[in-house]
Amino acid sequence: MSLESRLEALEARHKNLDADVHSLARVCADIKNIALTNQHDIAGLKADVAGVKSDMAALAQATYEGFKRTDERLDRLDSRVGGLESRMDKLESRMDKLESRVDRLEQNLGSKIDHLGAKIDQLELLIRQSLPKN
Repeated sequence: MSLESRLEALEARHKNLDADVHSLARVCADIKNIALTNQHDIAGLKADVAGVKSDMAALAQATYEGFKRTDERLDRLDSRVGGLESRMDKLESRMDKLESRVDRLEQNLGSKIDHLGAKIDQLELLIRQSLPKN
């Protein structure tokens, strides 16, 4: 092969190599841009995650406070129910006493009615005996 053809082949290889180096430089620049974009996106995601964590902490705190208020209300309600149960027991006791008194009064009234019935029978008998017989 002649020197000229060898030089032309080397020049062609040099052009191809130069084009490949430029392509490689463009690819590296694209990779760098992608990496910078990814870093920017990651930084934004980290900020979003921090915001979500903050919101979750606030939600957890609010939920805890709500449960705490509910527990306090339930405790107050339990104490009120306890007071009502005590009053109810007293009322039931009084009601039992009243029922007992009513039962005694009914028995006394029944015996008095029986006694009055007997007296009425005696009066009827006396009235019949005192009437003249025809």
